[in-house]
Amino acid sequence: MKKIIAPTDFSAIAENACLYAANLAVEIKAELLLFHIIELPVSVTEYPVSDELFDQPKVEKKLETLKNKLQSATNNTINIKTKNVLGFTEHEIKELCNRIKPFAVVMSAHNPDLFRRFFPGSTTVDTAKHLPYPVIVVPHNANYKPIKKIALASDLKDIYQVPVTEIGTIVKLFNAQFEIFYAGERGNASNQNAINNLLLNHRLAYLNPQFYFVQNDDVWRGIITLAGKHAINMLIIISKRHNPFHKSKTKDFVFYSNIPLMVIHENDLAANESILNKNENG
Repeated sequence: MKKIIAPTDFSAIAENACLYAANLAVEIKAELLLFHIIELPVSVTEYPVSDELFDQPKVEKKLETLKNKLQSATNNTINIKTKNVLGFTEHEIKELCNRIKPFAVVMSAHNPDLFRRFFPGSTTVDTAKHLPYPVIVVPHNANYKPIKKIALASDLKDIYQVPVTEIGTIVKLFNAQFEIFYAGERGNASNQNAINNLLLNHRLAYLNPQFYFVQNDDVWRGIITLAGKHAINMLIIISKRHNPFHKSKTKDFVFYSNIPLMVIHENDLAANESILNKNENG
């Protein structure tokens, strides 16, 4: 059975993301795991771990309360489990993912005004950029809607590293319409026919996508605006190992998107070339 992990810090924003995750689990018939991490102090010598820091019964009670809310909201149609640990958030999420290999990790995107004013980064951004599993980022005020329209935002660079198989699996799982938004800046217009041909040549044609060219000085803003106009339910972006999407535009998307965002990672080039050669040789 597919599994979805929903980390929570018990805030209202995180609870909303957990509700989104629960409804997503209903749609794809997945199991939901509510995951709470009590963050260890940077220096355990200066701030020793105490019973007050790790109040196991209190945490378990909060998790159980949240679980019951989600069970009620989904009419008890999914299996929900809970887990809490003491550790470092990014490490613990990665370790859990490596053990259970989830369909996705669903996390909240906090209010962008708050982050712009007080926080230069966030756990959600770091997890989305580095976790080798799909991360779905839920805007702080988003309500779940069935995934009927999915769009991929791409710069069409490193095309052989685009995870075509993974994208196809996601689109087919939801039986969704598929659109591709090519992101370009003003003054760098490209011939749309050439771009369409490039996409077709690189094995995205089997998903029957509709193609749109986004020309805007603010790449992420242009894509988000178009996604809103097209009533996109989920926007996919690809976080790249060496040069994250448009020089770390992942951060902009995570902080400011008002549309649920799925961040996936590019494929290993050597592995892709091997697969392509095998297919082409029969």
